[in-house]
Amino acid sequence: MLRFTRTCPKDLLSTKSTVFTSSSCRSSFRAGPAFRTIAHKYQFSTTTLILQSSEASSKGAAQQQPVPALILKPFINFKALANPETASATALNIQHRKLPNSINVAAINELHKTVAEMSQKLDMARSERNRVAAEMKDLFGGNPGGKGKKKKQGDQEQQPSMSPQDKEQKRKELVERGKVLKEEIHAQETELSALESKLYEQAVMIPNSTHPTSPIGPESAAQLIRIQGVPRLNAGVKAFAHPGSEESTTGGEQGRALLGNESSYPLLDHVSLSKILDLVDFEAATAVTGSRWYYLKNEAALLELALIQFATQRAVRKGFTPVITPDVVRPEVVQACGFQPRDEASQTYWVSTTAPGSTSKEAAHHHQHSALCLVATAEIALAGMNMNRVLEESLLPIKLAGFGRAFRAEAGSRGAEVKGLYRVHQFSKVELFVVSKADQVESDKALEEIRQFQEDIFEELGLCYRVLDMPTEELGASAYKKYDIEAWMPGRNGWGEISSTSNCTDYQARRLNIRYRTNKIRPQVSSGSISEGGSNSYMTTEFAHTLNGTAMAIPRIIVALLETYQQKDGSVHLPECLWPFMAGVQVIRPKDHKFL
Repeated sequence: MLRFTRTCPKDLLSTKSTVFTSSSCRSSFRAGPAFRTIAHKYQFSTTTLILQSSEASSKGAAQQQPVPALILKPFINFKALANPETASATALNIQHRKLPNSINVAAINELHKTVAEMSQKLDMARSERNRVAAEMKDLFGGNPGGKGKKKKQGDQEQQPSMSPQDKEQKRKELVERGKVLKEEIHAQETELSALESKLYEQAVMIPNSTHPTSPIGPESAAQLIRIQGVPRLNAGVKAFAHPGSEESTTGGEQGRALLGNESSYPLLDHVSLSKILDLVDFEAATAVTGSRWYYLKNEAALLELALIQFATQRAVRKGFTPVITPDVVRPEVVQACGFQPRDEASQTYWVSTTAPGSTSKEAAHHHQHSALCLVATAEIALAGMNMNRVLEESLLPIKLAGFGRAFRAEAGSRGAEVKGLYRVHQFSKVELFVVSKADQVESDKALEEIRQFQEDIFEELGLCYRVLDMPTEELGASAYKKYDIEAWMPGRNGWGEISSTSNCTDYQARRLNIRYRTNKIRPQVSSGSISEGGSNSYMTTEFAHTLNGTAMAIPRIIVALLETYQQKDGSVHLPECLWPFMAGVQVIRPKDHKFL
């Protein structure tokens, strides 16, 4: 039985509350603090994963063999962070993003200084251990069996002769010193490993820097870039262009309502339309799975497939490579992509195969092996696809269009936002992902190209939408700059987010080790001179920039289409661009009878 759980992402490998159960295979997992340093310097995950059949599981936990752990080493520029100007700017950026005070740049720099000092001390102890070992070899004429470096002729004569008693005394002193050094080195390694673990657990929480033109503040501070189309309005309803204008009392340009097309009949929300048109079954899904799950049926099922095909074909025309991504990934990849906790609410679904009612011994064994989690966006799988790769500069930019399912616990959501299809636990999504050169001009250009592609898609669908430059408090940990696109949804009498796009610069690449070989030839310094070419020079590698954007989040586009194109009789006229993918359906009409 395959069990899905959700947990608070604050500890990416904790296993807190069970959400739902599904059947088929069996696996086991270990859970513990995310990115924990165990044995290797700057490696902070030793989780492992095993998958087994039900038959194998019945043979007992002792026979299970874990696969190698996924080790991700983040490349954090501590040297740059130690610069006073950089440290001050980073601290201010954390403050602008309203992140917890526990992300303390000064404390991280102090901890890194302590780690560096301890590392130097450990190196000295190891050096002394090697010296003691060398003295022991010299005392007895080199390595046993004649191995090792041979002494030069005349070395023996240069050493003072020692009586057997003196040799024995010297041997005892060296052995005793070796024992002391062994204990000291072990203690120092243990302490250093714990400090390095703490250092990286804190350092990886530092967010990306922020684009200088991004607005500072909460969601209401978002900057309006443009509005496309004219909103359809219910009688007495106003549509405001700027975020937060509904609550504004200052008037002026930002408080001015848009001119819209007022409907002569009530515009229904998508939940009511879905009942009339027999498109969605929420009741059956609630009974089968739980709240905020759904069955799409009849034309709604066709509409999802049509939107996927429509977005994917348009992306391919623009040079994106189509990819169908895995929906289950390792938690290390999730955190490396920048999905970090902001509050105590659980947002991640976990895949567990510890059956309810398992014995404590079996549960303890499962706890020792890696969990997998369901992705919240195909961005995570697409980023992981390039993990630990060195790309050729001539191949950049790499443009991917990935289709997958997104799973979100959406803990803490309530009110109108959770009604119907607007905020659900599972949905289909076409995601754009770009790997570009580490050139700010080029990656900024790629961001604008993704945004233009999104606008072209929504304009072709005939939606009224607005584009927002999102402020600091709305940026995820990985985002350097982010745009949101919101569609006017007449039945909701308001704007609803349908897409976003972000430039993550090298934030994800440093955590996933995504590099590319540059065309630059870096000269090597040798014997006081610099060689400009030939065997003494080498090509450099740099961390790439990554960008992502939503091409099509299916449920919310269905919401926008149903509410935008509804007619007085309850029917919905679909935009012409979707007709080729709808099996001949151009208008969704109320049913005289229900198919299901």
